[in-house]
Amino acid sequence: MATRIKRKVCILGSTGSVGKNALEIVRQQPDRFEIVGLACGSSVDHLLAQIEEFQPSFVSLGSEKLAGEIREKLPRGVEIFYGSMGHRDLVEQCRADVVMASMSGTHGLLATLQAIRQNVSVLGIANKEILVMAGAYINEALEESQTKLVPVDSEHSAIFQALMGNSRAEVSRIILTASGGPFRSLDKSAFSKITKAQALQHPNWVMGSKITIDSATMMNKGLEYIEAIRLFQLRPEQIEIVVHPQSIIHSMVEYQDHSVMAQLGISDMRIPISLALAYPHRLSIDLGQKINFASIAQLNFEKPDYERFPCLSLAIEAQKLGDQGPVILNASNEIAVEAFLNDQISFVEIPQLIENALQYFADRKADSLDSVLVLDEEVRSWSIQMVDNSLNSEWGNKHHELVN
Repeated sequence: MATRIKRKVCILGSTGSVGKNALEIVRQQPDRFEIVGLACGSSVDHLLAQIEEFQPSFVSLGSEKLAGEIREKLPRGVEIFYGSMGHRDLVEQCRADVVMASMSGTHGLLATLQAIRQNVSVLGIANKEILVMAGAYINEALEESQTKLVPVDSEHSAIFQALMGNSRAEVSRIILTASGGPFRSLDKSAFSKITKAQALQHPNWVMGSKITIDSATMMNKGLEYIEAIRLFQLRPEQIEIVVHPQSIIHSMVEYQDHSVMAQLGISDMRIPISLALAYPHRLSIDLGQKINFASIAQLNFEKPDYERFPCLSLAIEAQKLGDQGPVILNASNEIAVEAFLNDQISFVEIPQLIENALQYFADRKADSLDSVLVLDEEVRSWSIQMVDNSLNSEWGNKHHELVN
């Protein structure tokens, strides 16, 4: 029997939720995978533990300071990089077969583009933010590459699987499902009193704090709406968002003959992660449970409430603005969520900040990768200033002054 060649894996964002789940799968399948590169932002202790267990040859951290702090603690022969350029150099040096792009925010953009340009076999992409802000440039790079992009978001993985073996030209629409988050049934009048602890309690999924807050505001679905347009090169009118509280159907594809292909499964990120790691194959993985249809009994669907969840409406409007819209949306949302998690603004001020940013930067252009990166940085700086102003009770006055 021939010896199976291990796939070399690089994980961008190894200390986050997706990264940890990916490493759990690698831990279960030591004969199939070898970790060659790990990157994270600032979770030094977690990274050191991962280095000790998985023994990568290359690692990267978010800053020069953090890289300096752990340099002496690294095993002999491990090369260390730092910053966005360092993450890119990590990908270039480790020569992985599979790159898992799960680093939150925009920090992994250059590394993701590097993976595509050097033709890694599979790019598993869990970082929706970079597709939202720079999807056109990622698609452009993919057209000149042999890399296969496999989405890791459960909804986009579901769409990806439902499209397998079928023609994109025969697709009528995509039905993107949403759980509705923890506040699906909460009266709108109570939104101003929502606490951080409440917002971090997702009813179905265990995820990182940023994406959990995005799910609570339903911005996550708005970002996924834009991501689906980018990933599958669809027209906006081909995508319908439906609230499905049980999170059993992860998304659906309707074809022109009215057949609907749906992907179902338990709410466990290891399922789409395992597909990305093993693509085009499927792994036998231990999740501790299987879907039990008899106990589910029924599946519910409802229309999203755009008035109660304005972030969803803002995402749709941002897409209509042009290439700059998603950049502004994503950058301002990241700052707003961070501010909410730091108790600097309230839950209802998250969409207010995003709407202000979309108005202020609406006329800006984002017609090149450089201009995207510049706009992203400017929106972040402006949004931080707005948060600081809100702490000084000057939010409304300062916004009026800046816009006018």
